[in-house]
Amino acid sequence: MTAELLRWLLSSTTLSSMAIVLVLLLRKPVRMRFGAHTAYLLWALVPCAVLGTLMPAPVNPLVSPVMPALIMHTTAMAATSGDAAPKPSNPQAWLIAIWLSGAISMLLLQVAQQCRFTRALGRLTAEGNGLMRARTGAPGCPALLGVWRPLIVLPVDFERRYDALERELILTHERVHRSRGDAQFNALAALMRCVYWFNPLLHLGVSRFRFDQELACDASVIARNPDSCRRYAGAMLKTQLADLGLPAGCHWQSSQPLKERIVMLKQPLPGRVTRRWGMSFIATVIVLSTLTAWAIQPQRNAPSTSAAASGDAPAKGKRFTATIAYRRLKPMPYPSAAIADGVQGVVYVRVNVAPDGSVSNAELDHVDPASATVLVGPAVEGVKTWTFNPARVAGKPVAALATIPVVFSLRRKHDSKATGADLQAIIITPPAANSAQR
Repeated sequence: MTAELLRWLLSSTTLSSMAIVLVLLLRKPVRMRFGAHTAYLLWALVPCAVLGTLMPAPVNPLVSPVMPALIMHTTAMAATSGDAAPKPSNPQAWLIAIWLSGAISMLLLQVAQQCRFTRALGRLTAEGNGLMRARTGAPGCPALLGVWRPLIVLPVDFERRYDALERELILTHERVHRSRGDAQFNALAALMRCVYWFNPLLHLGVSRFRFDQELACDASVIARNPDSCRRYAGAMLKTQLADLGLPAGCHWQSSQPLKERIVMLKQPLPGRVTRRWGMSFIATVIVLSTLTAWAIQPQRNAPSTSAAASGDAPAKGKRFTATIAYRRLKPMPYPSAAIADGVQGVVYVRVNVAPDGSVSNAELDHVDPASATVLVGPAVEGVKTWTFNPARVAGKPVAALATIPVVFSLRRKHDSKATGADLQAIIITPPAANSAQR
């Protein structure tokens, strides 16, 4: 679990960083060509890249001329004598602890920023229609506050500071934020800052994302009020410019981006056809990038009865993975009734291998196809007569568990033989072929 989490963090960090770099390179050209709305939507590429790493990895089918591995790798039980060597410290656990500490610290920092902004507003008074009134002329107001049901917070001097048209433009701005779900998107960005607190590219990307969000909102306001650019810019300048930080919400930001926002108000808005082309471009980029993030993940092997060997000595009573092989296989008859009916299949037998290599217990795991039940009895009874070279830990034999596929096939010839330590499958054929096979 620890190793899987670290691998996911590494892959998702790499892919999200690549997505951020791509967005940073495209955002300005896309904004100038297709408008601020399209440039803002471009940021969806980053969470989609992370989502691509959460999708099941592509399956790498096992290519083998014969059936799945018999027992080359199996799960063994640790010796109960207490002689196993102590397990060395796991550096992966320390890395996870460091990452978790950083994520919690970033979460606490953003919660403190949210609380500081809220405290600066004083006690809020409801005014209806999703509007709240602050007790102070708090910096950053007007603002959209909250995540689940965000409220528009107005400063105490809202009517004195702005004239009627400016008030309407500002309220339109905040309502656009609320209708588009920008407060929720900002909360998602804050969550990603917690997960990837160690990635400076993500923190840069979040700041640029918030700025593009404001530009897109400004464009919506101007589209609804095309003759109010000058008054809208004046309303921006009247707003107090201190930036207290608001992770979950939307508010007017610092002076340098404000200058760029005012400059952008002079840019002509793109037409409907241009916006549609821009949406098509963004959708194509996001889909292709998400599929690429999914496709370049390390492939996982198809399910099989084998597992990777492990050299670690396990703690007492713990399960681990070890390597064993057969020692002696007694002949197993092919049921005459199955031969007469043309029945073939694979019987998977679950086996307990004792430290001396003998089979202490054998029972059916499953049969494929399920209708080949006539093969089960001979397979289980035959496996009970086999002996194995037992699994070893620190040079000592230990008890082991294994699932053995026994293949009953009516074919007279096979591409490979199941012999020696390279045994891939036990293939049982009708009597005329058994002698040639063995």
